[in-house]
Amino acid sequence: MKETLVDLLRCPLTKEKLTLEVYEREERTYGNTTISEIKSGLLTAPCGYLYPIVKGVPRLQVESFLEHDNFLRTHIKDYETLKKKIISEYDYVIKLAIKKNKKTKQSFGMEWNMFRHGKDTTWDFTKDSRKQRFLMEINVTEESLKGKRLFDVGCGNGVLTSGISEFGIETFGLDVSNSVEQAYIHNTNPNVHYIQGDLQLPPFASETFDIVYSTGVIHHTNNTELSFSCISGLTKKGGLLYVWLYRPEKDFKHNALNFTRAITNKFPIKVQYWLFLIFLVPQGLLKMRMRGKKRNWREQLIRDRKSVV
Repeated sequence: MKETLVDLLRCPLTKEKLTLEVYEREERTYGNTTISEIKSGLLTAPCGYLYPIVKGVPRLQVESFLEHDNFLRTHIKDYETLKKKIISEYDYVIKLAIKKNKKTKQSFGMEWNMFRHGKDTTWDFTKDSRKQRFLMEINVTEESLKGKRLFDVGCGNGVLTSGISEFGIETFGLDVSNSVEQAYIHNTNPNVHYIQGDLQLPPFASETFDIVYSTGVIHHTNNTELSFSCISGLTKKGGLLYVWLYRPEKDFKHNALNFTRAITNKFPIKVQYWLFLIFLVPQGLLKMRMRGKKRNWREQLIRDRKSVV
């Protein structure tokens, strides 16, 4: 995490500014530039809420302090007292967040941790082709992006977040899962930030970004309308908000996928992946081979899974 990021971050619950305490730093090289970044530390809100920084990534979810319980206990002497205070004041919100995010974290965390940076493509798009598609989607030129800030909502593997920054724009990628860890490790651009967070409780103040970009994400949340309302206010006046969703289709294939989704979503995440790997991936790979296209099993598995989740 770059130290400058703390100036923009806010407590997801109270929107108050956060205080930074650094435990460990690391030197990261981007081209010819070496930057001292925060490898581990703590962000504290005036209300007493604790948000750990682990593996270079700020963890700004309501339940993050519980998920990194051992880490915080190691670094904070009176952690148990602070923990009890947080739970006593925010018990309902914490339980709600855990229930809402648990399965999504497991599912998408497993998906993107399977992704191999530098080897796999996302939906058959290379980084460069995704960058050009991004320009087309939001109808802008490279020059118009320079010096602006973009919020990539649901950044997943982070390839696009990092790629967009090559246009001279500062990008901020947020994801609910721990996929941000690999995104941070493989990022090669200095003007990129990754945060683990909840898009329904974004860790930023209103009107922070010139562009808020979300593609194929908010329909995977428990409440699409609520998710939209939570991210739309982060756009500056006169800024740009881009949201892409799956469109509803009234045909046999769509109805069959909905039927399959209703069944498979009840299974444990690992069982779902094995079912897709056994029954869907071979068919998909064969179909692509017949079309003269190459796709590895990881790319096919992610694509098939997206169709039924």
